[in-house]
Amino acid sequence: MAQVFFFALFLFFVFVTDLRYLKGYPVSLFLDMDPLVAFATAITTHTVYMGLLWCLVLIIPTLLFGRIFCNWVCPYGILHHFTGWLLGKRRADERERIEANRYKKLYSLKYVILIAMIAAAIGGTLQIGWLDPICLFHRSMSTVILPMINLFIPSSIYVRQYFHVGAWLIGFILLFLVGMNVLIPRFFCRVLCPLGAFLGTLSTVSLWRIDRDPHKCVDCDLCLKNCEGASDPHTQLRKSECFVCFNCIEDCPEDAISFKFLPPLQREVTAPAVPGRRAFLGTLLGLGFYAFARTSGASDRNYDKK
Repeated sequence: MAQVFFFALFLFFVFVTDLRYLKGYPVSLFLDMDPLVAFATAITTHTVYMGLLWCLVLIIPTLLFGRIFCNWVCPYGILHHFTGWLLGKRRADERERIEANRYKKLYSLKYVILIAMIAAAIGGTLQIGWLDPICLFHRSMSTVILPMINLFIPSSIYVRQYFHVGAWLIGFILLFLVGMNVLIPRFFCRVLCPLGAFLGTLSTVSLWRIDRDPHKCVDCDLCLKNCEGASDPHTQLRKSECFVCFNCIEDCPEDAISFKFLPPLQREVTAPAVPGRRAFLGTLLGLGFYAFARTSGASDRNYDKK
């Protein structure tokens, strides 16, 4: 029910983001709650905007319980959760579903992306909007989905949506990311999402976490069957990857998994899996963003001087 509520709330804010229907609704609430936007904006502008203090509403629960936002609140994550579940029905074999939810080294890519965006922010260019899930989903809705709806619903019934140059590309990206759930469940969330990486880093110090009792565990791996984050609950839990979906607790036939306050650290992988060379690569990418932003429009300035 929580997922349905927050997804519907996000869609409502998208639909009323028009001067004819706005009427004081807090349509930027999801963006204001986004701690990655707040953090990167503060680095880039050297200013903490009061509206972005709403991100504490998300940061505090993350420090207490882990990445609950990714599974229960994030509208883009909920979209991928649903489509991943829907497309994953083709995996009728239980062992195939288990294998699909094992952790892969590819999942550390989102931390490289996060490092690149933070490095770019330090250089003075804000690039979070490229892949931040709130920005990405709102852009997809406003430039692709709503204009498509407008093709079938007269503008007299709904707000007239203008067509946007390059909307086909945004639509393709949306279809690609959703379609990738066929190959990797929750592909965007596990592989690309910089907000998920940011919250995953914070969740490594969360107080309540999933814990596996090795004395009760019989190594059946059934806890992986419906694991949303591919966080390896069957062995040492990867805290930074856990979405706190509680599916592993429900699927464990031996009651070996529980949600506990400060479980033993030796049962966990306590840090994100980001090797030094990948962090260095992320820094180089961020510096590349900075260089591109600095040189953008240089020819126009030279032309004005002439």
